[in-house]
Amino acid sequence: MKAFFKANYTQYFLGAEGRRCLQGAIPWSTLLLLLLSNLVTAQSTITQTVMDQPSADSIVQSVRDRDDGFSYSSEVTLRLMDGSAIHESKNTRERHFYLLQKDREQGEERAFMTFHRPADVRGVSFLVASYNEAQSRADDQWMYFPAFRKIRRLGANDKRGSFMGSVFTYYDLDKVRVSDYHNRLLGDAIIDQRPVWHIERTPVSQAVINKSGYAKHHIWVDKERHLILRQHYYNAKGLVFKQQQAFDIEKVQGIWTITRTLATDLEKHKQSEMRFANTVYNLDIRDGKISQRALRRGIQLADMPRP
Repeated sequence: MKAFFKANYTQYFLGAEGRRCLQGAIPWSTLLLLLLSNLVTAQSTITQTVMDQPSADSIVQSVRDRDDGFSYSSEVTLRLMDGSAIHESKNTRERHFYLLQKDREQGEERAFMTFHRPADVRGVSFLVASYNEAQSRADDQWMYFPAFRKIRRLGANDKRGSFMGSVFTYYDLDKVRVSDYHNRLLGDAIIDQRPVWHIERTPVSQAVINKSGYAKHHIWVDKERHLILRQHYYNAKGLVFKQQQAFDIEKVQGIWTITRTLATDLEKHKQSEMRFANTVYNLDIRDGKISQRALRRGIQLADMPRP
C-alpha cells in the first residue's frame, strides 16, 4: 500500500520527473528539491494574489471619494408601498422633492432637499452636512417643518428613524463613512452581470449601532464604477431585516448616476423607492441656498436648472 501511494503521489504531483525518479533515473534528493520548489512557487502565487486585492477600507473609501461632480441637482420621487402594494399600483403614496448638493471647503459636503408635493408635506426641508472624516466629526442634519415654523437639529439617535415615513432612514442619507466600521473583504461576486466586491461592515462601537440601528451590514461594490449596488442590514439576532438595491444606472455628463434605488423592510413588508430625474452636475450653487437659514425658504422650482 505504501509503495502504491508513493508511486501515485509522485506521479500525480510531479508528473514525468516523478516517473523518472521511480525508475531510478533521478535521485530522490533531486525529487525532494523539486517538490519544495513547487510548494514555494504555489505559496508565492497565492501571496501575490492576496496582495493584489485592495483592502476593504480602501474599497469603501473609493465609494466615498468617487467622482460625483462638485455639485448637482435632481428632482426626486419618493414612493411608499405597503405589503399589498409591492407588486400592484394601489395603496402607493408618492412624495416629490428637489435636491441640491455641493462640495465645500475642507472636504465638507452639503445636501439640501425641499418637498413640494403633496400639500401635506409641501415646504418641509432637510439639510445634511457631511464632514471630512479626518476631523472626527459626526455629520449634521437639520429639518424644517412649516407647521411649527421651527428648525430642528436631529440628534445622533434620531437618525435611525424613518425618513418621511419611508423604509429609508435619516442615517441612510448620510455619506458613507469608513472609520465607523470594521470592514472585511469577503470575496468577489457578480450582481446584474457586474463584478463586485462583497464587504462585511461591523460597527466599531455601540454608539454607531445606536445611531444607525444596524448591528452590521453587507455591501456589494461595483469594481469599475465604485457604486454600492446592494446592501443587506442585520439586526442584533444576526438576521437580515432590510435590503437596499440600486437600479437603472446611467452616465450623466460622464458621471455614473443611480437613477433608482429600492429599499425593502423584510419584517414590516414595506418598500420604498427613490427615482432621480433631470440630474445636472457641476452647477454654480451659492452657499446661501444650502444653509440653515435657507431651510425656511426651501428650494423653489426656479432654483432648479434643466438638463
